[in-house]
Amino acid sequence: MSVNRRQAFGLAIGGALALAQPAAAQTSDVDHLERLLALEQRLQSLYEAALERDAIEPGLGETLLEHESEHVRGLEMALRARGRRSPRATVPPPQVGTAFASRPAFARFAADLEAEAVRSYEEVLPILRSTRLLLPLGSIMTSGAQHIVALRQAAGDDLLAPA
Repeated sequence: MSVNRRQAFGLAIGGALALAQPAAAQTSDVDHLERLLALEQRLQSLYEAALERDAIEPGLGETLLEHESEHVRGLEMALRARGRRSPRATVPPPQVGTAFASRPAFARFAADLEAEAVRSYEEVLPILRSTRLLLPLGSIMTSGAQHIVALRQAAGDDLLAPA
């Protein structure tokens, strides 16, 4: 039996979803939302620190910070709708090491954190119980992917090269 690319892709996605099901049985949508919220709060803190330290071009930094603030608000609303008060504890910025050494270094560091967040959304979307979360979380994930592109441009990286 020969399998075309579309069928192979469908089998791969089906296998990935089947493997993800045990995790879904143990983790609630609220748990996923709280984890995603922590990632978004971390990015929000990072962009605040970058703007304070002039580690990012102000226009780009303000735009990214505004987006992250919107993501945080959206996730907090989703948690409240599920009867959970969102954690308001101060989220420490990620360990940055030499990330603030230059604007290109910061942009690469931030792009890596954005990629981590996008991967988290990719993991969560197929296993959510509530289909009402798919559109807003997919939108946030897409925004994160756009942030990666903008940050790679800011770093002067070749956008056609693999990340």
